[in-house]
Amino acid sequence: MRISIRLWQTALFVIVIVVATAILSVSVLTGLRDTLLEIERRGIASDASVLTGVLAPDFPLTVERLYDIRAQSDRLAGVLGDTIWVFELDGDPVHVQGSLSVPAEEIERARLAGLTDAEPYVFVSLGDGGRALAGQAVLSDEDRRVGVVVVARSTDTSSETLDAAWRRLWGSLWIALVVAGLLGLAFSDIISRRVRMLSRAANAIADGDFEQRLPQGFVPDEVRGLAGVFNRMAEQLGEVFDALKEREREIVTVVESLAEGVIAVDGIGIVRIINPAAEHILKMRAEDLLGQVVSDVILERKLLAVVERGLAGDTAVDTVRLGERHVMLHCAPTGQGESAEGAVLLLHDVTEEVLAAEAQRRFIANASHEMRTPIAAMKGFLELLDGGAKDDLVTRDEFLSTMQSEVERLSRLVADLFTLAQIDAGRMQFDIRPHNVGGLLDSAAAIMQPLASAADVTLDIAPGLENVDVWCDRDQIVQVLIGFVDNAIKHSGRGDTISLDARPHDDRVTLEVRDTGPGIPAEEIPRLFERFYRGEKVATVGRRGAGLGLAIAREIVEGHGSVIGVESRSGEGARFRFDLSRRQ
Repeated sequence: MRISIRLWQTALFVIVIVVATAILSVSVLTGLRDTLLEIERRGIASDASVLTGVLAPDFPLTVERLYDIRAQSDRLAGVLGDTIWVFELDGDPVHVQGSLSVPAEEIERARLAGLTDAEPYVFVSLGDGGRALAGQAVLSDEDRRVGVVVVARSTDTSSETLDAAWRRLWGSLWIALVVAGLLGLAFSDIISRRVRMLSRAANAIADGDFEQRLPQGFVPDEVRGLAGVFNRMAEQLGEVFDALKEREREIVTVVESLAEGVIAVDGIGIVRIINPAAEHILKMRAEDLLGQVVSDVILERKLLAVVERGLAGDTAVDTVRLGERHVMLHCAPTGQGESAEGAVLLLHDVTEEVLAAEAQRRFIANASHEMRTPIAAMKGFLELLDGGAKDDLVTRDEFLSTMQSEVERLSRLVADLFTLAQIDAGRMQFDIRPHNVGGLLDSAAAIMQPLASAADVTLDIAPGLENVDVWCDRDQIVQVLIGFVDNAIKHSGRGDTISLDARPHDDRVTLEVRDTGPGIPAEEIPRLFERFYRGEKVATVGRRGAGLGLAIAREIVEGHGSVIGVESRSGEGARFRFDLSRRQ
């Protein structure tokens, strides 16, 4: 339903008058009613107090005093215009004087309340049959209750006063409504014509017609000023609208499509633009940043320092770490001089590049160190042999045996490095087939048995796994188990036992290798799977590995869709476990 401005303004005039009059009426009537009620309350309470004060000396009752009480009650009823009930302490009526009809239950309630309350009990009602009722105890000279007085009178005069005020206000309301309606129609007609013209012109501009102009005739200053502003607006919009839309479209397209994060701030540091890439890098939503001072919502000091330099008119470049990300920052001012108009901050995520460079440096350094040791050892032995040690058969055989161990160590290191290179290059292939769990444990134990025997360590394989199969790459999983057993032997003492176990549950099987060695310190557990990391305490001296076995094991296990779990307590050994699926 469409309603014209004339009707709206007229209705507004009427509503304002109605609301104002209603509020005034309610306020006046409520105040008048409260005033009348208060007057009645005070009057009836005063009458009750006067009556009890006059009658108190006549209690306790005697025949002569009963006559005095009745005489005093009659006299006061005539003076006060009230109906009076006088009761003894036990509730027996002593005297009644007056003609006002009051229900017996109200009299009884007033009598009981007046007897129990320190202050007079008062009840007042207005309207047809309205009355004021008060009850108060009669006190002796020792402040003991000796009787009760109930006083009542009609409130018809107050009710008539309230009704007269209501009729006068109701009549005033109707007169105000008529006057407001006529005035509203007169004034709204002038404004509505101009508004309709403005509406038609605005619709035309919305359709692309920027030639619309409004006349500036005899109208209020505000409307005339609005017409002038509208005309200037129409003229300027025709010139800049198309260029503005094109520029905005280009900016939005470029900013939204950038892989780098973009944040634009104005001269006082309020964020005006942010693209999805910046939201992703900062892990913050655009609605939490836009319109906010950048220093209030971003706490990274290096980032704020770059922005401050940009706002100061300088170009700033820095690399910071935001959580797990390494981000290159480039901030440039959008104006010149000491007070820039704003600044644009570019955020480029260089996490992969930083981690790759760091991993490459660490890998090369560790690999070089691990290779240098056996090569240096063999070179030294060769020099000793060439210098005459070869003539001593016992020394020669000892040197050759040690050189053979170093060659095997170097061979294992090269093989591990080759495996890691395949993993890093994404060329590690898994031949996933069903294999018996018991066979996997037996294969790993058979390969490691000579080493375990040399270290006087017992390998214990859990029985009853002949019918349990898992899907895996057999050679890779055996390599993982060998790595676990080898690590356990290194950390076990003579006479210790290493257990190889498997526990089926639901659609997976948990494979576990546990030892009874000294355990792994809690601070070393998070670093166990780092490349080239070796624990500080190895029981079997001379068998320190390169620190690649557990790193390769983790990559293989994760390639099977599982993770390695480690449990260890000081003096209670260590447990290495992972799950394999029983289904393809």
